[in-house]
Amino acid sequence: MTKRALVLFASLLLAFPAAAQIEAPAGAAAVAQAPLVGPAALPPTVSFGLTQPQMREAYRSAQANLDASVSAILAAPASFANTVKAYEQANADYARAVTPLAFLGEVSPDPAVRRTAQAISKVSDRKSVELSNNEALYRKIEEAAARGETLDPADARLMEDTVKGWRESGFSLPAEQRARLAAIQLRLGNLSSEFARNISDKKDTLVIPEASAAGLPAGYLAGLARAEDGSYLVPVDEPNNAVVMRSADSAEVRREMLARYNGRGGSRNLEVLHESLSLRREMARLLGYPGYPEMALRHKMAKTPQAVYEFLGRLKDAVLDRARRDAAELLEMKRRDDPAADKVAPWERAYYSRKLRESRYALDGEEVKQYFPLDRVVAGTLSVYQRTLGLNFREVAQAKTWAPGVRLFEVSDAATGRLIGHFYLDLTPRPGKHGHPAAFPLVSGRVKADGSYDAPVSAMVADFPTAEPGKPVLLNHGDVETFFHEFGHLMHGLLTQARYSSYSGTSVARDFVEAPSQMLENFVWERPVLAELSGRWDDGSPLPDALYAKMLAARDFQSGAAYAGQIALAMGDMILHATVPDDVNAAFNKILEDYTGYAPLPGSRFVAAFGHLLGGYGAGYYGYLWSKVFAQDIYSVFRAAGVISPEVGARYRAQILAWGSERPEEDSLRAFLGREPNAEAFMRGVRAVPAP
Repeated sequence: MTKRALVLFASLLLAFPAAAQIEAPAGAAAVAQAPLVGPAALPPTVSFGLTQPQMREAYRSAQANLDASVSAILAAPASFANTVKAYEQANADYARAVTPLAFLGEVSPDPAVRRTAQAISKVSDRKSVELSNNEALYRKIEEAAARGETLDPADARLMEDTVKGWRESGFSLPAEQRARLAAIQLRLGNLSSEFARNISDKKDTLVIPEASAAGLPAGYLAGLARAEDGSYLVPVDEPNNAVVMRSADSAEVRREMLARYNGRGGSRNLEVLHESLSLRREMARLLGYPGYPEMALRHKMAKTPQAVYEFLGRLKDAVLDRARRDAAELLEMKRRDDPAADKVAPWERAYYSRKLRESRYALDGEEVKQYFPLDRVVAGTLSVYQRTLGLNFREVAQAKTWAPGVRLFEVSDAATGRLIGHFYLDLTPRPGKHGHPAAFPLVSGRVKADGSYDAPVSAMVADFPTAEPGKPVLLNHGDVETFFHEFGHLMHGLLTQARYSSYSGTSVARDFVEAPSQMLENFVWERPVLAELSGRWDDGSPLPDALYAKMLAARDFQSGAAYAGQIALAMGDMILHATVPDDVNAAFNKILEDYTGYAPLPGSRFVAAFGHLLGGYGAGYYGYLWSKVFAQDIYSVFRAAGVISPEVGARYRAQILAWGSERPEEDSLRAFLGREPNAEAFMRGVRAVPAP
């Protein structure tokens, strides 16, 4: 979801790829004691210590190199190698130089650096539009295609997808319409950046008087800043919203937090969203599609909007009764406090859900957190991934990163010692930082012009809670699941062996990209894995069997409502793009109510803070559910082999992660599974039926 941001820099990749581009046990001790890699092991040409003038000069140099490469392509005889492959290499070289610069707009603690990075992104968007409208380049690519060269499968796929992309970009249009198309593309890039910036840059604080703080955990309150009158100053962000909505006894405090959290995008983002939806529809129609969903889905696994609507409809039918029961149970819980209650308000759902879970399972989330200190979770996760995927991770000493506390790791193959790549971990909140857990590909793996392989680099960014006084950072189990998921995205990007950047790592169909990470979420419910991820923060004692049994019993608690919520968001995304309503907020709120049974908070502007709509998942949010079908099918193989299975992990690495999108995703699934994919495991989860 994402909560994921794998495609923030898609505009930097100027080629036309086939798919969309997109926070102790023995194992943990082994990671902690591994020798550090010296500073010389830093990823080459990835630097986060540039001054603003140096950043601007680095971009100018990258753009000049790209221009020179395009000129050379136009001057050379047309062929696959001289034209299509050369253009792919030029784009990859450009993205390699620019993506780390643009990334600083999401993570730098220096507002001036963020502004410079955002300006570079805007200039890069203009460059993207300029190149995609270069008719001489289009003619050269068509000339290369007309030669009919015999190519191997990877080269043939690149040729086919590149030609298809250019043909679909409007070169058959009259000059006036092509100019309009270019203007739309440029404007959409600017609007997308503004939409994300309006969410991440919104700084708000909820003031909670001491008398209204009942229910909030004592350790949490101790870590908050205080006003002169003793009131608590609570930042309005994802981690604090979760705590307040779950725990505050004051309905007014919860209502105010929800209103502010849902309003982060502001009224301006409603305007940005409506303009973007209108422009996307206009762009699609210029290119011959009925609407934007038809255009957006043409290279995804679903292919058509009708397939998406049918898929979401089947899911709705499967979960409708469970979702209604979940809603009725929450209302019954509320009636213990208010016998006359006839509904559960939006700001009451998380609160009464927590109370019902505690009542039914005697499960205290605060007790669970004590067993998941962040450092232990990180070390245990690294240990499990190393053993399962045949890897070695070593932390780089004295790494120069973008902020204090960011860690850099080198990844190598355990069997051969071959360097594979690097990843960064940036896990706790700070002002100006990207606001929810996400994985960012910084360098894509690919074969370079000299024949060497460019080692991939990725970063995981998250805003896990800050530490309470006297304690380390503690995670709830949902945070642990999120970390394991996002780390899966890092591995998807790093373990690629794709020849071309356009097919590398997470550059797969948007409705498949979440599957590898969603599959790995299952691991954090397995006892052997939890033994490595957990250990009480003060004495290292293991997660008690009785507490684990309660967690497992509550795993599917309110999951009918959760699925209904995801279906609602997916359907809302599709309908907004298909209909472009005048009042996007009212339309989206109506869809949420129709599919969940809950009316949104009056005046809610949640859609203005729903970053996925313009952040790479437009007419594609359904992909979280679609890809979970494949995720659960893949996991069934791991589960049958005991979960942590180096043998299955090696096959998974070789048949799914290594390929990226260099072959169709369906082919990779068949190669791993040894059969046709099916939805049996997924539907068991939807219906909360235990696995056999």
